[in-house]
Amino acid sequence: MGIITISRQIGSEGTFIAKHVAEQLGMSFVDKQDIEKVMHEYGFSGFDEVYDTLPTFWERFDHHRYRTIDFLLEVMRAFSKVGNVVLLGRGGFGLLQGYTDVLNVRIKAPLQLRVQRKQAERGGTEAQARAALIEQDLVRASFVQSDLQYNQNDTSMFDLVIDTGIVPPETAVLWISDAYQQLMKHPRIDAKTSRADLSVDSVLLKLVENMLGSEAT
Repeated sequence: MGIITISRQIGSEGTFIAKHVAEQLGMSFVDKQDIEKVMHEYGFSGFDEVYDTLPTFWERFDHHRYRTIDFLLEVMRAFSKVGNVVLLGRGGFGLLQGYTDVLNVRIKAPLQLRVQRKQAERGGTEAQARAALIEQDLVRASFVQSDLQYNQNDTSMFDLVIDTGIVPPETAVLWISDAYQQLMKHPRIDAKTSRADLSVDSVLLKLVENMLGSEAT
C-alpha cells in the first residue's frame, strides 16, 4: 500500500474528496489537526501562527519559524512511513515527490464557484466571502511556495489535477481511488524511492504508530 497526497484550493471540496477516498480505500485520513496533535506533544504550539498568517519580511527569517516548519515536515514523513494514508494539504505533494508508491493529486475549482460554496457554508455577502477566500488563498500559497519552496501551480508535480467545477466531487473520489489502485499494481517506472526509505526518528515514529494503530513499513 502507499500514500495519497491531496493539495486543494479552499472551496474546491478537497477535504470532502480526501475523506471519502480514505474511507473507500480503507486508508487513514490525516489532516492539520492530526499533525498538530503530534507537534503539540513536542512543544510546537505555534503552528497556527506559522500556517494561517502571512509573515512579515523579518518573520520569514525567524529561527523558531524554521524549526517549526522543519518539524512539520518530519511529522509528515512519520505519518507517511507508518500508515497507508490520505495526507491532506501541508505541501505533501512536494515532500513526497517522485516516490514509487505515492499518488499526488491537486483539486481546484473556479473562484466564483468557490466563493458560492463558502458563502453557502458560512453566510455573509458575496463580497465578504470573496475577500476572505482571496486572503486565505494568499496565505496558503505563501506558506507552500515561500516556506516550503514548492510550487502548487506546477501541474507537473501532480499525477491528477481535477477541477470540481467540471467533475463532481463524488466522481473525483472514484477517479482518485482507481488511479491509486492502478499505481499500487504498476508502480511508477521513473522513480526508485518508496516510502519505506523514509528516515524518521524512532520516538516520533512510535508516537505516530500509536495514533494510527499501525506499525511502520
